[in-house]
Amino acid sequence: MSTGSVAAVNRLLDEAADALDALGPGAGADELIAALAASERMARRMDRAAVALVAVLDRQGVFAERGYKSVAGALGDLLGWERFEARRRVVAAEQVCPRTGLDGSQLPARLPATAEVFAAGRAGLRHVEVVARVLGSPAADRLAPEVWADAEVQIAAKADEYTPSELLVWGTALVEALDQDGAEPDDRPPPQVNELHLIRHRGRPGGTVKGRFDDAVMFDAVPRGGCARGWV
Repeated sequence: MSTGSVAAVNRLLDEAADALDALGPGAGADELIAALAASERMARRMDRAAVALVAVLDRQGVFAERGYKSVAGALGDLLGWERFEARRRVVAAEQVCPRTGLDGSQLPARLPATAEVFAAGRAGLRHVEVVARVLGSPAADRLAPEVWADAEVQIAAKADEYTPSELLVWGTALVEALDQDGAEPDDRPPPQVNELHLIRHRGRPGGTVKGRFDDAVMFDAVPRGGCARGWV
């Protein structure tokens, strides 16, 4: 994209924003609601464009060439985004944009169904973040590939029906229902805590002794050590 093209983009964005700003108190309720919906569509469209640009810049190694250790760090520095805002766009770029294989071949998005609804404006950035979170969970990792793929299709289809928070609850329940085997049982014994704290009084002699011993032998040794020192 040339400098002239970027200037044209800025001009068109300004015109669209000015048109929305021009709707004053005299506009009817239906027109104002329609304008609000239009602003949301425009915001989602801009998010999709930004995510695509982040993916291209990352693939080309532009951020690394400029000394940034992470894409999120670069976005925060260049655009003033909070880390969570930058990370949200990085996750979307990683999950819903086409990828390039090691041999240079074009690979589909990791979340193809989510990429489709995101491109259509039926899902926002937070929806994408939620789908990636649900399908990156330990329960989702235990699913067979075909089951995992079907779960992604089902969750993505709900993006335009649910808020991100609702989608998180619904998607988590779906994955947990599909994860019939569940996690492997943890047969390891619980970790033991054996500690003794001596807290001296401030400005006067003496202090307080506090401790916890899960090991019975060590616990029994504490009072014997105290007796040997004349504590009792």
